[in-house]
Amino acid sequence: MVEVRVPASSANMGPGFDCFGIALSMYNTIRVEETDAGLKIIRSGGDDYIPQDKSNLIYRAVIRAFDEVGYSPKGLKISQKSEIPMTRGLGSSSSCIVGGLIAGNIISGRQLDAARIFELACELEGHPDNAAPALYGGFCISCIDEGRLFRKTVRPAGNIKFVAMIPDYFVPTKKSRSHLPKAVTTEDASFNVSHAAMLALAFATGDFNNLDIFVHDRLHQPYREAMIDHMEELFEKSAELGALASYLSGSGPTVIAVLRAEDMSFAENMRRYFKEKNIDRRCVELGIDNVGSVAVEKGG
Repeated sequence: MVEVRVPASSANMGPGFDCFGIALSMYNTIRVEETDAGLKIIRSGGDDYIPQDKSNLIYRAVIRAFDEVGYSPKGLKISQKSEIPMTRGLGSSSSCIVGGLIAGNIISGRQLDAARIFELACELEGHPDNAAPALYGGFCISCIDEGRLFRKTVRPAGNIKFVAMIPDYFVPTKKSRSHLPKAVTTEDASFNVSHAAMLALAFATGDFNNLDIFVHDRLHQPYREAMIDHMEELFEKSAELGALASYLSGSGPTVIAVLRAEDMSFAENMRRYFKEKNIDRRCVELGIDNVGSVAVEKGG
């Protein structure tokens, strides 16, 4: 039996649309075991959203790894215990895909290297911004050029942390993307390029001064605001409570605040604000995961 622990990921991070992502200390633990016959998928916590047939995302990822090397299993047993809420902009799908690919690779004889697993994850996911941090950890920048994937990773120092403000509703990524424009102005494109460059350097150097400026975006957040309850209000309140910056995580609806590591009051103050304003969100304090996916083989 193979057990893989995959971190959550927060993508886009303001101006880094479809190319920035960071791994966070919330985990999906996936177990895959080859059996004598059949397919058994065990739901965690009675989550009815998790299919128990061959449409299951972890199963599809395991089989994709098998197909890549020509391996045919007799049967499979798959289970997961995930802290990552589904369809909330925290990389739940990528965690399943990356975990399934790693487990399938180990079961089939470890014939794939990390670079190929990353390529297969992007093939299944459709873009690399969540897959890169889920696999490699840290702050990742990814790009695709003429079908070729490139990825750079930095491992930021532990002087910052994150608070994820997670609501009890979801916004499908496909629906969220349908609200984005087909074309943007040169001015907006230039704005995002400059701000994304500054944000990347902030994480590379550990200098987070003006991070609240560098997370500004004109490519996706303004167009998604109509689908995200209280988004601008949370940005403003986060700044008032001392956050370094805040942004929409992935396609939402989770909003993330970036804080100094020593800030011990933000989360509680924000919870109090949610209660006062009757905002149905919970605050989860998270660190950066600089390790990425970890796998172990267990006997028995």
